[in-house]
Amino acid sequence: MIAGVFALASLGSTLATATSPEAGASWRGTVIVDGMIHEPSGYHPYKTTISLRLRESERVAVASGFRVPLVSDGSVFETVTSVHQTEGPMLCSGTGTETLTGRTVGYLETKAGKTSYHLALPRAFGAFACGRNHTTGADRWVVIGVGDLEAADIETADPLVRALAGGDSMMKGSFQSKKTRGAVRYEYDVSWSLTRDRRPR
Repeated sequence: MIAGVFALASLGSTLATATSPEAGASWRGTVIVDGMIHEPSGYHPYKTTISLRLRESERVAVASGFRVPLVSDGSVFETVTSVHQTEGPMLCSGTGTETLTGRTVGYLETKAGKTSYHLALPRAFGAFACGRNHTTGADRWVVIGVGDLEAADIETADPLVRALAGGDSMMKGSFQSKKTRGAVRYEYDVSWSLTRDRRPR
């Protein structure tokens, strides 16, 4: 059954200046997706550490405000996973690393002088199995901040609207979630901290 998991599992003036495309702002920080899969015969920890590097793209108008897309600019996804028998030995372990460049993974949205953020991170869970860079083919996403529905396989999603902090220069927070698929239980602990660099690139 444990092996089956791998087979199925394969990432307004205050804000006008800060989010304007000519500011050339970028974001740097870390997202950690720490998951655990419990099966009747064992358990399977899966942790992805994402070194996010984002750049702000051209703003686009939306009802009552505007959005600034966030484009991945060389973000690195590093995964550590393993499979264990219940009260028994570890059966195998694995690591994986991949880089994401040029793909939009979220946006800032400014309305009524307040800015929220939404991040949708592909291949953030279940992308690697035991071994070194042994990909599973899965593309299971983790979503931070309530926003547009994503046409993707969402592994877990933040239930809250997230607003920028620290003078609109910080994204920071966490959430926990649980779910079941048949007899299999999943637990997730997601945390993140990113800061904005407004220097032109």
